[in-house]
Amino acid sequence: MHPASLLIAALVMLRHPCARSRATASLLLARAAQHAALSPAERETCQCLLDELDQEARPAAHMQHAAH
Repeated sequence: MHPASLLIAALVMLRHPCARSRATASLLLARAAQHAALSPAERETCQCLLDELDQEARPAAHMQHAAH
């Protein structure tokens, strides 16, 4: 899949702020970050966005486990 398609799909997923959409967006960003068609700066930006999504997901997951 072309990296632009991966990025657009990730953006669409992030418009729906649920755990499944964030997980899908993370997967798409990870795939885009590894794509050779992107410049190193673009790959780094994808990785930074992926890291931010992972950091946002950790407190939410921790709160869900604490509630159970």
